[in-house]
Amino acid sequence: MAKFPDLRTHMKLRYFRLVETLACAKSIRLAAERLNITPAAVSKSCRELEGILGVQLFARTASGFLPTPLCERFLISGRRIDAELKNLMADFTLLEESFHDSVKIGFQTPMLQETIARSVAKLKKEHPNMNLTFEYAARQHLLAGLQENLYDFIFINLSDITNHPRLKTKKLASEQYVVASMSSIHSVPDVLERWEEFVSATWVIPVPGMAMRDRFDSILAARGLRLPPRRIEINSPLGAQKLVDISDAFTLLPFSMLKSLGREVVDPDTHLRFLPELQLESGMVWLRDTHLSPAAQYASDYISAKILRIFSK
Repeated sequence: MAKFPDLRTHMKLRYFRLVETLACAKSIRLAAERLNITPAAVSKSCRELEGILGVQLFARTASGFLPTPLCERFLISGRRIDAELKNLMADFTLLEESFHDSVKIGFQTPMLQETIARSVAKLKKEHPNMNLTFEYAARQHLLAGLQENLYDFIFINLSDITNHPRLKTKKLASEQYVVASMSSIHSVPDVLERWEEFVSATWVIPVPGMAMRDRFDSILAARGLRLPPRRIEINSPLGAQKLVDISDAFTLLPFSMLKSLGREVVDPDTHLRFLPELQLESGMVWLRDTHLSPAAQYASDYISAKILRIFSK
């Protein structure tokens, strides 16, 4: 019987990252994009690892690369090693008064972005040696990146993920949406009831795939209403105010963000009605099976506390 190789000698840490990424992406091409290497390099490393282990880690199917039971076991070991390495970094970090560690934060939540950005800036001022990366990305990219350990934690809309087996969530804020322009504010139910008055106007709305756009499309479809033909679709709230202003457009906006359009208060005579389908809960998401480093734990607690203090008022 052939002797099984000593994995302590042959195993490389990059193999764990590779398998985690390929298991999430289910595609060599997508895994290569996320790892910033070529598809050939992904394929070669996967073959190398399977050669070392003497087993097949992925079943090549029409649905993509699916982890085998032995691959699932390999993933568990990789996550434990990742957690231990973070603990090791913590031991070195705690030898000094200030954090000397990197924290990567992902976000896609318009209502929280200003508070998060201010908190990150204050964190950097208090802990100048903490290396903070603050990245805006599409929701699905953030969720995939979190599961591949590309982020320590993320801030997103919490729809449809509260029961995910690997993800822990913390609700930080809940928000209702209104329809607004630079000169007017309208309840969504009112707009839907008078849709023919609004549909021909220019609209600035999220691109398909973003939480609010998908809900907006569903609400219109359920009522037999068509999408505005004159629309500007964006994948980020950054710069939306300029688009709304220049194009004299309507947009969907969290109620708390009316001030971003220069609307500090709503006219007392304006009675706003809200639509339950457009109430979004936003919060923090992190992995159940991966320990946050002390620096990441401190940063997540710091930012969450700031958000809760503002949105609980």
